[in-house]
This record gives sequence, C-alpha cells and structure tokens, in this order.
Amino acid sequence: MSIPRLAAAGVAVGLLSGLLGIGGGVVLVPILVLLMAMAQKNAQATSLAAITLTALAGAITYGIAGDVVLVPAAVVAGAGMVGTVLGAELVHRMSERALRALFAVVMVAVALRMALAPEVGSGAGELAHLDPLVLLGYVGSGLLMGLLSALIGIGGGIVMVPLLVIGFGFTPHEAQGTSLAAMVPISLMGAWRHARRGYTDWRAGLVLGVGGVVGAPLGAAAAQVISEVWLQRLFAVMLVVSAVQLVLRARRRPTR
Repeated sequence: MSIPRLAAAGVAVGLLSGLLGIGGGVVLVPILVLLMAMAQKNAQATSLAAITLTALAGAITYGIAGDVVLVPAAVVAGAGMVGTVLGAELVHRMSERALRALFAVVMVAVALRMALAPEVGSGAGELAHLDPLVLLGYVGSGLLMGLLSALIGIGGGIVMVPLLVIGFGFTPHEAQGTSLAAMVPISLMGAWRHARRGYTDWRAGLVLGVGGVVGAPLGAAAAQVISEVWLQRLFAVMLVVSAVQLVLRARRRPTR
C-alpha cells in the first residue's frame, strides 16, 4: 500500500465525511479490501483509525459554523465508547453476512424516510437539555453508533445523522456536525480495541487520516451552501449505495 494511494483515498473519504457528516468507513473499507488487498478485519480496524482524524477535521469546521450541539455530542460519545467496547468483543462471534444484511435493510429504510420526507426540524436547541427521555434517546443512539462502529468499521454517522434529524429534530447540518464530534472518541476507542488483537494498521490509518483532514474541510464548506433538502436526498442516495455494497460483499463471503 503506497503512501500516495493511501493519501488519495483519504482525501476522497474526507470530502464525503465533510459533505455528508459521515466517517467515510462505508467507502474506505471496500477501498482497502478491494483495491489494496487488506484483510476485512484489518480494513475495518484501520478505517476507524483514519476516521478519527477525518471526523476531527470535519467537526472543527462544523463547530466554527455553529453546527455542533455540545451536550448531545458529549452524551452520544460517552455511550458510544461503551458500545464500541461491546462491539469489539462481539466482532469475532457474529456472522458478518447476517450483520451486513440487517444493516443494509436498516439503511434502505432510513434512506427512503429521508428521501420521501425531506422536511427538517427547526433546530436542536430545545433538545439540548438533559430531559430524562431525551437523555435516554441520546444514550441509546450512542450505544448503537459505537456498536456498529466496532462491528463494521464505520464511524457511525451513517446511522446517527438520520436518527438526529428524524428522531430529535436536528437540522441536517446540526446532525452532521454533532455526529462528527461524537465520532472522534468513538472511532479512536474502536481502533484501540481492535489494535489489542493486532488488526489496526496505525501507519496506514495515519496516512489515510491526514488525507481526510485535507478533504473534510472542503466537503464541510460545500455542505454549508448546499440546500438542506438536497443534502438529505444526497445522503439517502449514499445510504442506498452503501446498502448495496454491504449485501454484495456479504453474498461473496461464506457464512461464519
């Protein structure tokens, strides 16, 4: 894996991260496996290492624009780190085919909801306090984000952003910025947990992450001038494409 190829892949993933508020793992993992011949588990672990830097760059850009809601981000991140620990322990015991197929179904359902109902909330200000039910929702969302992050090697934004928009009334920009902020500690925890088993390639992750740092601010800046309705539709398309990738890859691999 040459440094220029890794850096180019990182820039592309960073653009997606900044534009859509996702870590980019749904694109990065297939790139590492199909184009760079990395084993699946190593690709997932290394993806999390790269996502840490990419998400940090995107979160800073969104934060400067005022689109990171700090209280939800902190709660989601705390719960997500717990979910990441659980996911890292389960990754060797679950069938990858079943997990990916289920996740693909969820992504398609969320994509349809966002594409067919593009209306957005008025903002997250009224949801930033620690009302018990709202707090419980953030904790549950964080656990899911962390669990999927460790199991599939994604940052979790592909699930968190629709949850924040549909379930908590965030605008797409607020959801993307808040998701990226929570993603930083969650992805780092996942990469570290996988590194304990020798799966994380920190060198490749660093190069990919630096490339992502270059691309993420450009994507985030573009997101600030794109219509929120079209941003939701673009995210929905990304979800469907990712779901197809997951199903196709699951069918090619034997069930464990």
